[in-house]
Amino acid sequence: MLIDSNLEMCDATSAALTTAAGITKLGDHIDIHPLTGDNATIDLSGGEPIYLVIEVTTAFVGSGANYKIDLTSSTETALTGGTTKNIWTTGTLAVNDDYWAAGERWIVSLPQDDYLRYLGIRATATSANVTAGNINAFITKDVRNWTSTDTRTD
Repeated sequence: MLIDSNLEMCDATSAALTTAAGITKLGDHIDIHPLTGDNATIDLSGGEPIYLVIEVTTAFVGSGANYKIDLTSSTETALTGGTTKNIWTTGTLAVNDDYWAAGERWIVSLPQDDYLRYLGIRATATSANVTAGNINAFITKDVRNWTSTDTRTD
């Protein structure tokens, strides 16, 4: 899979949130409107499908915690002030679910939307603190989603 470093938001980034019910920006953001005033409409994919990939590189830990990740578009770099909108979300899932185990991966085709200037990853922990967990997050056109198994039935 090809990864453009300009489209990488998280690289083994700690996703631990020490405050339950807190919203936190993870990693870096992408400036998708670096030139303003020329054309407000953007096509992130050049007419082809483009994908958000989120990979869990270190299993999440947090007794009784729930967690969600949002792909957020915003008018400012912190992704919390100004105008913000969630483009995609994992939904709130218990940390002890398999979704947060090392090696798990989400691959999502980015929808057509009115993207604001900045794009990034935000996380929310609820019920309890998340004390460990790392993710990779990036956008790519080249997705590899095939995995071999010993029984060839999965």
